[in-house]
Amino acid sequence: METTQKTGKNLPKIEIYETNEEFKTLATQSLKSEEKAIYYMGSVKNLSAVFDEDYDREYYIPTRIERNVFLRMLIPETPAMIEYKGRDSEEQRETRFLKEELLLDNSIMLYDDKVIFFSDSEEKYALSMTSNSIAESMKKIFNKIWKTS
Repeated sequence: METTQKTGKNLPKIEIYETNEEFKTLATQSLKSEEKAIYYMGSVKNLSAVFDEDYDREYYIPTRIERNVFLRMLIPETPAMIEYKGRDSEEQRETRFLKEELLLDNSIMLYDDKVIFFSDSEEKYALSMTSNSIAESMKKIFNKIWKTS
């Protein structure tokens, strides 16, 4: 993990993650959301290349439910994601499908004061930014898209 921040200024903390283990660390950190809410928008292909189904079903989802952290997802409409949406109520999640013009090859995860960009599966990196003002702006964008999906 690489961290960049200039000293002496009130700049956001930015970290770059590149390994599968670092991606899992990012996901695990989201489970500690103080707002008890995670917002996710974009591709799921990039993360399915990193996280196996066991991690999701055996650890991430049960831990998120146990900690009472709700997930809102804006994702592509595929047969697998339609099936995934069918389990929303039991997995403390609400899923909506992105319109064609909003489909992304990468994805964005938001919680508390965190904004995390996951690149596509070929580039394979994540950029994590800690900034209350940027996180709040991104949540407003997410919520606007949510209302029209």
